[in-house]
Amino acid sequence: MEALSPHAILAAIVDSSDDAIISKTLDGTVTSWNAAAERLFGYTADEMIGRNIAVLAPPGREAEMPSILARLKQGERVSHFETLRRHKDGHTLEISLTVSPLRDADGNLIGASKIARDISQHRRSERQISFLMQEVDHRAKNALAVVQSILRLTRADSVDDFVALVEGRISALAAIHSQVASRQWVGTDMDSLAHISFDPFDPSGARVTRSGPQTVLGPQASQALGLALYELAGNAARYGALNHPDGHVDLSWQSDDNALSVNWREWGLHDIRPPMRKGFGLTVCQLLLAGQLGGRLDFDWQEGGLALGISLPRANLMN
Repeated sequence: MEALSPHAILAAIVDSSDDAIISKTLDGTVTSWNAAAERLFGYTADEMIGRNIAVLAPPGREAEMPSILARLKQGERVSHFETLRRHKDGHTLEISLTVSPLRDADGNLIGASKIARDISQHRRSERQISFLMQEVDHRAKNALAVVQSILRLTRADSVDDFVALVEGRISALAAIHSQVASRQWVGTDMDSLAHISFDPFDPSGARVTRSGPQTVLGPQASQALGLALYELAGNAARYGALNHPDGHVDLSWQSDDNALSVNWREWGLHDIRPPMRKGFGLTVCQLLLAGQLGGRLDFDWQEGGLALGISLPRANLMN
């Protein structure tokens, strides 16, 4: 078998490389274009050889090529230069370039060889990680602010009662955050929020009726509405329908293009009187639903228990 020449071996290595390897003259005319360059930029070798490399420069990047050439003429090698280039179909690529001078046998600069690597996916991953870090930071600060409010507003007759109330509220907050995180921070749905709210007080679900279409809320709206429903369920367990053997809670919701309507109705009680003042639970509902989400709350103390209508603007629910 005839041995391959060094030139043939080098050509085979270049052609099989996963990186785009291109050579060009000093005026930018392409003289070689390997298979990886075809895959990266979309142009075949026949389309690019003899053509000026400037066709790859997107608007605003045209001045980079003369600048790189000037550095090559000074004997420099340009390593890992991150920039943008344009694919044949017009979309922009994020690439890393390494450019080396090409010299003839007498040492005269005659052109340049260029290795280009697509780093678009790597940069997208970095941006996603940065976004998630900012999101986690924002969520953590938001959660701590909610915890501060819980500690500040919770009232109890004893230390043990205070601890139990605070632990329950923070557990509900943690459960909501877990739901939101499990869905890549896009939010959660009404049925999941209802389960989180009622499970601590009615684990069997026998005394609660839930009904409504699949409705997804954004992270902020999920937290606000989830905590409000938890407070309503806690109030029902301490003072209302879930504290009475014949009591029951109906929770239903409907959504249209303008608003999410949530209806809470307790029944099975007798001789119900409106409270003399709003406690923590109803205060929190007002702060979260009206203050944060711009909603409207209509309280109606009926004979059988509390009836509450909540209307939340659709525009505020995907935050």
